[in-house]
Amino acid sequence: MKGVFKFAAIASLVLGLFTMSMAARAEHVQAETPWFSGVPLESLVKGPIGDSINSTLVLWGTSLSVNALSAPSAGQVTVKLTDFEFPSPLQSLSLLVTDLNGFWKKIDGGTGADGLIFDLTGPANLFVAVFAQTTDKYTPGVYNLQASFSPVPLPAAAWLLLSGLGGLAAFRRKRLLDR
Repeated sequence: MKGVFKFAAIASLVLGLFTMSMAARAEHVQAETPWFSGVPLESLVKGPIGDSINSTLVLWGTSLSVNALSAPSAGQVTVKLTDFEFPSPLQSLSLLVTDLNGFWKKIDGGTGADGLIFDLTGPANLFVAVFAQTTDKYTPGVYNLQASFSPVPLPAAAWLLLSGLGGLAAFRRKRLLDR
């Protein structure tokens, strides 16, 4: 009977150590794997969908920020991404702009002073995703994202054409009434 208790004690000790080892490994894998890998982009969107985005983010470690941008008609989308380099530059800064249907643009690093400009031929719902990483989890980083949609204005020639056609119609109607 003593041997059975000894065997059970050793077996439970080995099983307990094995379980602790597996739990420690699972914690390590979870800490090394971003929580957002494999998650659909739509489910990561924060905030309401609008025609402009202006957000400044302070981060420690790694961050993925996804925003939605609505373009109700043809026009231009301007996206600016700036690393404030305070207190130090970010180790990694990437921008992805996509509509999830084939239109996408990805850059590594911040955009220039003019930003990225996209011409849209029709309505679209865009996703603007920023991945940022600091040098370590104890040093903060700061970046700013600005995105806006502006509709394509009708050129002045279109208004002149419409007013000219209206004038011709009014002249014709007057002529018909005079007869």
